[in-house]
Amino acid sequence: MLGVKCKSSGDAAGSAKKRQAITMETKVDIIKRVERGEKMADVARSYQMNRSTIGTILKNKDKIMEHVKSSVPMQSTIISKKRGKVIEELEKLLSIWMEDCHQKSKPLSLMLIQEKALSLFEDLKTKYGEEAADVTFTASHGWFNRFKARYNLHNVEVAAEATSADTVAAQEFPTTLKEIIKEGEFSPYQSKIKDLTVI
Repeated sequence: MLGVKCKSSGDAAGSAKKRQAITMETKVDIIKRVERGEKMADVARSYQMNRSTIGTILKNKDKIMEHVKSSVPMQSTIISKKRGKVIEELEKLLSIWMEDCHQKSKPLSLMLIQEKALSLFEDLKTKYGEEAADVTFTASHGWFNRFKARYNLHNVEVAAEATSADTVAAQEFPTTLKEIIKEGEFSPYQSKIKDLTVI
């Protein structure tokens, strides 16, 4: 029975070690140390890890570094951390607002979403005060596409307002042009403009 208990205790300790989460910052430090020429065994010992764990981290080096580049820097200043928090909160609020509009069948356009995002950003900057004074945000098309992907908002339709507006303007232009020619009392030569096809 004693042997079984000892084995069970050892297994539990081993399981606890395996369950220990390794932060992204630690993984990057391990990669850098090995790349500088330190032995894997020494690095593993300093972090109280198995050498196989270090090997797995190194094997996934490219994925880890790619993830880090696309995330908020690990050694962030207060401002950059606050920026991450501000943008994250902005996007959460915006996604809720967009879902609400979708549920109520309210039409959404990119311009309307951009205006709402900028409005939320200004409110959040006011909320965080001096800590977010240097935080910047541009509601660009690229940001919007990434935002939709992050929050899985593919079911939310965005009207192509610019295209529809251009179509209406093109349809109304010939009538407007005729009125301008009539009111301006242009010469017969100039009035031929009204016969031109508007593209």
